[in-house]
Parts: sequence; structure tokens; C-alpha cells
Amino acid sequence: MKQDRNIFSRRTRRLETRKDVFLADTLARIVISGGGIGAILSVLGVCVFLVWVAYPLFEPARVGRPREDTLPWKGATPFALEVDEHLTMGWTLLRGGVFRVFDLAGGAILSEKALLPGKKMTCAALALDHVLGAAGFRDGSICLFRARFETSFPAESTLPARLKRALRSCKGRRALPFHGGMLQLTHGDQFRLQTFRVEILRTENITGDPIRLVALAVRPEGPLLVGWSKGKTGRLLSTAVREKEDFMTGETNLAFETPAEFPLAGLPGEDPAFLALSGEGGDCFLAWRDGYLARFRVERGKEPFLAEKGRLLPPGRRLTAMGFILGGATLAWGDSEGNLKAGFLVPLEKTWKGGLLRGRRDPRARFALAAAKDLARAGAAVTCLAPSPRSRLLAAGFRDGSLRVVNVTSQKTLATARAPGGGPVAVLAVAPKEDGIFLGTRENAYFFSFDSRYPEADLDSLFLPVWYEGYPGPIYMWQTSSASDDAEPKFSLVPLIFGTLKATFYGLLFGAPLAFLAALYTSEFLKRRMRSLVKPVIELMATLPSVVLGFLAALVFAPFVEQRVAVILTLFFLVPFSFMAGAYFWQLLPPVRARKLAPFRLLFVTLACFLGVSASFPAGTLLERLLFSGNIKGWLAWTPGSRGNFQSPLGGLFLLGLPLSIGATLLGWRLFLASRFRSPFGKKGRKGPAAGEALGFLLQAVLALLLAWGLAWVLSRAGLDPRADWNFLYMDVSPLDVYVQRNALIVGFVMGFAIIPIIYSISEDALAAVPDHLRSASLAAGATPWQTAIRIVVPTAMSGLFSALMVGLGRAVGETMIVLMALGNTPIMDWNLFNGARTLSATIAVELPEAVKGSAHYRTLFMAALVLFAMTFAVNTLAEIVRLRFRKKAVQL
Repeated sequence: MKQDRNIFSRRTRRLETRKDVFLADTLARIVISGGGIGAILSVLGVCVFLVWVAYPLFEPARVGRPREDTLPWKGATPFALEVDEHLTMGWTLLRGGVFRVFDLAGGAILSEKALLPGKKMTCAALALDHVLGAAGFRDGSICLFRARFETSFPAESTLPARLKRALRSCKGRRALPFHGGMLQLTHGDQFRLQTFRVEILRTENITGDPIRLVALAVRPEGPLLVGWSKGKTGRLLSTAVREKEDFMTGETNLAFETPAEFPLAGLPGEDPAFLALSGEGGDCFLAWRDGYLARFRVERGKEPFLAEKGRLLPPGRRLTAMGFILGGATLAWGDSEGNLKAGFLVPLEKTWKGGLLRGRRDPRARFALAAAKDLARAGAAVTCLAPSPRSRLLAAGFRDGSLRVVNVTSQKTLATARAPGGGPVAVLAVAPKEDGIFLGTRENAYFFSFDSRYPEADLDSLFLPVWYEGYPGPIYMWQTSSASDDAEPKFSLVPLIFGTLKATFYGLLFGAPLAFLAALYTSEFLKRRMRSLVKPVIELMATLPSVVLGFLAALVFAPFVEQRVAVILTLFFLVPFSFMAGAYFWQLLPPVRARKLAPFRLLFVTLACFLGVSASFPAGTLLERLLFSGNIKGWLAWTPGSRGNFQSPLGGLFLLGLPLSIGATLLGWRLFLASRFRSPFGKKGRKGPAAGEALGFLLQAVLALLLAWGLAWVLSRAGLDPRADWNFLYMDVSPLDVYVQRNALIVGFVMGFAIIPIIYSISEDALAAVPDHLRSASLAAGATPWQTAIRIVVPTAMSGLFSALMVGLGRAVGETMIVLMALGNTPIMDWNLFNGARTLSATIAVELPEAVKGSAHYRTLFMAALVLFAMTFAVNTLAEIVRLRFRKKAVQL
């Protein structure tokens, strides 16, 4: 045992560490090290999980090898072709007006049925739902029919034993013909029978001439039919189908209304080649082979009129295919050189270059066709188009036998394939679940297995602007739900990232300065006894739950601020002004009186701030009356170009220019006027410099107001209006706009309140950790306490202050409940302080419980979580690098 004698007490003590202390130290080291490693592994595990869920979004589509089938038609091109959702059977409508049902695996004919025996069919078309159809005949009649697959589950006892054994032996991998349909064994050991049924709803003669083209649209009030008939002259007729109830029998029957004729004056004399109706029949497109197109506007209760006409293609090209995709808003067309394009109607006043068609336009037209999508350039002519019944996928067949599948929204080519036998593609069909594509030429038929993966959410649609249907140009938009199932999904994460940064910016703008100044005052100027009381009270603010703060923001603060917008804006200027004015006039007190009142300085500071708050109410009302015609919210809602009392932008320009003028006045005063203005007062006594500074402060305030007013007058005379749309990089950077109750102003205040305790606590600890000998040396050199705090203490503690800011930033970025309840949840890119936004965290919290597991929406939300993780990781990494740099400089002191 080692011993050592203490020279002061002459007592012998042991220098050997006890075993229990050594064991405790070892266990503590293991626990601390294990906890740190576990935290790192947990963070990495979260990152790996997010990547694992989001990665399938970026996997390419998969198309299988072609399976050659027996062609259910020979030498003819069918009018329509559909396959069932289980990929067991299909039907085709041949030119003779015959429905032919066939086995999709082998091509065997299962059944045939004539649509209208004895009549010769000349044309046919299917609605966008791929169920309702219309056929035109030589005698001028139109037949409305419904063709669909039906699923039933027959009892096992009704099935032949041989058929059951055959199905069980293949374990559900194939279907067998039964009673004109296809029977299959499901995974639940249940027999499923797929059959085809066609139902003739109504047949009506609308003209005496043959129907050459027909189009159909499904509207809420009933189907709309449009047909092109050709006799001595061509006629374009439309008729609506209505449901009528028979009062005698109570049955509901369909009836055709009196046909309305379209005006065709000024259109080419030859027969058109294509006819298409938009989703609800509001627009009718008639196109010719040479690329000429006419758009008619069809409105209920009004005569149709020619809205616009012109050339769809440049001279020399031929139009070879045309039709609408899902939703009925986007029109796709292909030409003889293999160019595949799509377009839709956009507001006429916002259309780029006046739209696509260069011809005449009716003054009543409010929209114009814009070619928004350039989908493919293959070289061979486009022969047919097949839109998906499920999403914005479009399959296109070409003359050289090739197949191309594109996503119209993102303009991305998902897959390409080629028919082994060659020859022009005559017909295409996309399976209802998008898991297969049927391709037919005049001589062969092929089936391709297909997996589109997630074409709605690739890198381009997530992070780049996309031109969506109905919008005048490419935009960033997040919209995952709609009233209609065929709505175009919008998965751009940029508005969510923007909303996160906007909420964080305004929260830090309000909370960080207050937290830093409070920490500096507590550490450097407050007495130790008072500091021990103030710091725990401020840290107690962190115990308030976010949901409580969000509740107060949404139901208490937001309505209160909405009724007093001008007062709140005035408050931001008058409270600092009253505080600074009180500080300047405090210096005018006699030294003896100032020393006696020094213990009550905080009370006088509170009184000065209270006076500023009290003065804000009458001043705000006066400001609103003078600058905003008595209604600041009405002034904000005024749109440039309209008339009214809110036309002058002077008030908003003055409000925006006031902070700039204050900064410019302070800088100019300190550089050029401060010393000259103070010197005359210094000759009259000790109070001369203090009086000069107080009077100079008042003059600075007056100069700032005059400068802001002059700047606002100049800008208003120049025609600048801060309420106009100032678009930059696809976002609105206009500083003022319509006032929304739940906006960034409310969130900035409440989130600032939430992050103040965190920033304050860490900053105060960092400032208190600065060695006292640095303060003593500064004070001994003649520096004031304020100079010591700003020039010595703050630079030394800069690493801790920066860490506090970064911790507060992380708290603001990840905040959920406050922004969810008080920011409005509007995914718009608008820097307006009086408007809302939507953050990444709020979107994940709201939409993830309702997202279908494994869907594009579900994985996109995990991608949003990964982006949020990456943002916080990058900010924290940068913060640590900067903190170490500041710490290295502080150590050198």
C-alpha cells in the first residue's frame, strides 16, 4: 500500500483508489460512451429508415418482355379496346359494330355480341371513365351504351370438378374460360368469375346524314354527345341526354334533347379527322389532318360558339392522333414526325404569347389553348394514344412498332418497348391498375407487364417548377387531396420548405434579439440576487406545451391582432422609441437624484414601455386614418388596377421605408452630425452633452420620419405599389398583400415566445462563463460596463451565443403545433407578413395518418421528413464548425 505523509497535518493518507470508486468510474464511462454511441446510431437509424421508405420514389418504371398473344381481329383496326383489372380478359369493338370478348392470355374468342344488328356502325368513342360509350351509324343515329366487366364469386358447388382441379393445380396463376367469362382462383381459395356485359342505354336519330365522328363527355346532369355528320355539307351537332321519370310506371328513362348545331363558318371545307370533348363537355375540339384545329365553347342553356381557331402544327406536318387524358383537361396529340405534345386551357389574360393557336379568337372566350407539355420526339409517326384510367400516364404507339409510356404531368418518359413483329401499332390499352399494357398491330398482339412505380413524385416534380393544368405557367405547388379522384396530384416540396424557412425566420426575428438582450442584461447588469430570481422565471416559460401556445395563438392572439392591425404595427416602433427616449432623458437627471433612483431603474424602464404601448392605440388609429383611408385591411386587399379609396400606395411605402430610414438616419447622424451638434451644449455646464444627446435623439426621429415620407412619395410617384405581384423565382416577394387572420405575424410572436427560454438560458450561461479577470481588466482600463459587455464579453462568449441561436433555430424548424394551428396551413410561396404558409413538420403531422401506406403520397411525406432531417443536420453541422472557430479565437484571449 502506498503511503504519503502530509507536511501540514503530519497525517498519513492513502494514495490508492478504492475499488468501489474505480468500479463506479468505469461504469460511468461505459454508460456515457454507450449513450453517446447509441444516440449516434439512433440518428443514423432514423436517417436510414427515411431513405429506405423514400428511395422507391426514384426507381425507374419496369416493363416486362412482350408475351405474344393470338390476335382477336385480323387486318382491321378496332374502334376501342379494354382489358379487365385482373388481366384475364379483354373486349374490343370492331368496325362491324360487334363486341368481341377474348382471353387475354391466349387470344381465344369467348363471346361476341352485335351492338345494333342490322345497322352499320361508322364511328365510336369511349368516355374518360372507359365504361360509357357512344357509337355513330350510317343512318344518322347515335347509340349510347355501357360496356363493363363484372366480377362475381360463384359457389364452389356450382363449378365442374375438372375445372376446379385445373385451377387449383395452377394455384391461381392463370384463369380458365367458363360461361363466356374467365374463372380464376384467388389467394383466399375463392373462385372469382370475370364476365363482360354491354348495356344499350338509348339510341336516337339526330340527323339524316351518316355520323362520321362522335365524342362523349360525362357531366353531373347527364352525358353530352357531339357528332360530325357528312351529307352535302358537314354539320357538327350536340345533344344532351337527360333522365326522365315515367309518372305512370315510375321508371327512369333516358331522353335525347333537341340537337344544337355548331357554327362552322370560316373552317376548312374538307372532313375533319378528330373530335374530342373535354372532361365535362365544356369545350369541343375539332381537328383536321393538316393540323388545323377549332375549339368550340359549349355552355348549358346557351348556343355553342367558336372560341378560337388556328393551326395546331407547323406546315408540313400531319396530325395523326389526338385525345384527352384522365381528367379531361389536358389534350394530347401526335404528328407524322413522331412529336408527342399536350396542352390545356389557361386564362387568356395570363397566357404566354397569346396561346398556341394563332388564328382568330372570339371576344367571349376567356381561355386559350397553351402547348404546355413536350412529351416525346420519336421520329416515326404517332399512330395511336391510350390514356391510363388511373393516373396521368399516357401510352403512345408509333408507326415503327415502338411503344412509349410517359407521365404527362412531369413530361418524363417512363418506359419504352417495341413489338417484336414490327409494323405500325394499331391499338393500345392500359390496364386499370397500370400493371399491364396490351399492344396490337394489324397482324400480332402483345402483352407487356408494367410497373409504373411512382411517376407523380420524381426529383423534377419534387424540387422543380411544373406546369399544371389550368395555370398560366410552371409553379411550385403542394396539393395532395381534391374533390375529384381524377385531379392532378401536386407533390412539390418547395412550398413546404419555403413555409418552414418563413416561419423560422419570423420566429427568430422576434425571439432571438429579445433573448440575447435579456441574457446580456441579466449577466452583465443585473444584481446576482435578482439574477437568481429572473433566470428561473424565464426558463419556466419553456414548460408551456406547444399545443397550448398554438391554441392561444389561433383563438386569442389572432382575433385580437386582426381587430388592431394598425395598433400592433405602431407598437413595433413606439415601444423601442419610448424605451430609448426614456434612456436619453434619464441622463438629464441630476447625479444625486439619479443615484437615489438607480435601484428603481427597472421600474422606470417598465413605465417607459407602458407609455409606448398606451400611445400606440391613438397613434395607430391616427396612422390608419391618415395613411390607409381608415381601413388598413381594406387597403391591403385592394388590387392594382381597380378603383377606390385605397388606390394610393403611399401608406404602405411609408411603413416599409421607415426601418430603412431609421437605420440611415442613425448612421448618418453618428458619422457626420453627432459631434457637431453636441459641442454647443457642452459649454453651458455638465448637463450640456446629455441635453444635446437627448435633443439629437428627437431630431433623429423627426429626420427618420421625413426621410421615410419623402422616399415613399418618390416611389409612389414612380408607380411602385407594394401590393402588386412581384414574382421572383416562382414566388411572390411583394412585402404587402391581403391580410389573413392566421399569418406569419402571429406565428413569429408565438414561436418567438417559445424559443426565447432556450436561447436565453444557453446565452446567459455562455456569458456568465466568461472569466471575470477579462471584465476587471476592461473596467480598469477605463471602459464602461456597456463597452466591456459589447467589446469583451460578447466576443469571448460568441461560440456559446451562436450555439444558442442554432439550438433555437432547430427548435423553430421542427415546431409543429404552433405552425399547424396559427399559420393557416396554406402551401403558398409568399413573403407577405400578413399571409400564412405551410411547413414540413405540420404537413407530416396532418397528412401522414391519412396517407395510404406505400402510395406516392405516403412516400413523399417520408421524403419531406428526410428533407427536414437534412436541413437540421446541415444547420447543426455548420453551427458546430462556426462554434469551434469562435471558441478557438476565444481561447486565444
